[in-house]
Amino acid sequence: MENTSSTKDSKPSDAVLEKTSTLSAGEVEHIHNATLYRAIDWRIMPLAFLCYFLQFLDKVVINYAKVMGLESSLDMKGQDFSWMATAFFITYAVAEFPQGFLLQKLPVSKILGCNVFCWGVLLACSAAAQNYAGMVALRALLGALESIITPALVLLTSQWYTRRQACPRTGIWYCGLGAGQIVGGLISWASQHGSRTSSFEGWRIMMVAVGAFNILVAFAVIFYLPNSVESASFLTAGEKEQVLHNLAIDQAGNGPRIFIKAALVEAVIDPAVWFLLLATILIVIPSGVITTFSATLVAGFGYNSKEAALLNMPSGVISIFATLSSTFAILFNFPRWLGIVLLLVPTLIGACLMSFASDDQASALAGIYLINFCVAPLALIYALVGSNTQGYTKKIVTNAVVQVGFSIANIIGPQTFQAKEAPGYISAKITILAVNAAAMVVAVLLRLLYGWRNSNREKAANTGPNHVNGEALTDLTNTSFRYVY
Repeated sequence: MENTSSTKDSKPSDAVLEKTSTLSAGEVEHIHNATLYRAIDWRIMPLAFLCYFLQFLDKVVINYAKVMGLESSLDMKGQDFSWMATAFFITYAVAEFPQGFLLQKLPVSKILGCNVFCWGVLLACSAAAQNYAGMVALRALLGALESIITPALVLLTSQWYTRRQACPRTGIWYCGLGAGQIVGGLISWASQHGSRTSSFEGWRIMMVAVGAFNILVAFAVIFYLPNSVESASFLTAGEKEQVLHNLAIDQAGNGPRIFIKAALVEAVIDPAVWFLLLATILIVIPSGVITTFSATLVAGFGYNSKEAALLNMPSGVISIFATLSSTFAILFNFPRWLGIVLLLVPTLIGACLMSFASDDQASALAGIYLINFCVAPLALIYALVGSNTQGYTKKIVTNAVVQVGFSIANIIGPQTFQAKEAPGYISAKITILAVNAAAMVVAVLLRLLYGWRNSNREKAANTGPNHVNGEALTDLTNTSFRYVY
């Protein structure tokens, strides 16, 4: 994205007018679209990125807190830490459908901003936890509130961008995950140089700092992020019409914000939704393991907590590289399903190194870094949900189902870490290897399903949208809709 101000009430210079006068209508429209979408990008993307960054940072701080003495401070034993991570994702899954109901009824930006504010309050309060039960309760509440993040951002992205535009934009805000790994490592390292008193250890300082930043971003989301294209004050009436026209031509967008029972039923019985759910579970299990335990694994190689925090930071760089390269490749018509498969290859190699070369410190560390390629395929899954699901109700339900899968995977992942297997944790490492191989198979099956549906529609020679009940249109009922894969 290039830096630009809003295009509202601005007039092109004489030089621009002279240049565009020699161009074709299509070229002029392309230039105007580029300027328009730069203005939209600078209003939408930074806040979307910060929200995803903070929800991941809120998760990963518990990873760093563990190596900073959280367990001894709260007198945790055995599988307590794993169960604390599990509690977060149990409530995350349970809250998906209530949060989806709120998204159906309220503006996306307002409900997202209010949730981010609550994240900050809860995280700051975590610094005051004095026992395991108190921390588990706070993490469970945080999980319920953070379940809003991905459905809200997928809806927000598809509300503004065509399906081709949406994939790289999804990659941009999804890079908040990698940024969270990097910044989390720095915060952990800095916090460990803070107070050494028994009542306010370094991990408590870290919780307060991250919580305060959440609150600041929440106010920016509530008051700066537009509720919809129609209500965007930074666009002129003509620019709003252009955005809506682009979405209509592409058959993108979210459709009318009304509840359609048939669309809910369709989401539940659609095989594509189940493939997306299964792919999410298989992809996220390794991601969940790395999110919660990567600093622990690095520390298990003989590094102290400060070194573990810094050595975990390259994982974020790899995550950002993998995410941007795969999502921006879509602009060059690279197949989405193939991107998922190729991203899982380094993950498999990393799992092998971590599992079978654990005696070699350098190889094991390289294995942890390579496993971080597994976070990028989820960005492509989210993009597929936004692009291949039509209708507001079906999109919300599909988002919720996929996020339930995300929760299930994060429940399974930490439980593969058995305290009795420390420091090798061989069960967790073998699990990563197995589920990534299975995820490749599911990605291929999803591609075949989408291709089969498109082929059937091409043979039926449907040339225009199905307007039988425009408000109830979904990707299955609109015979002119074509899936991207």
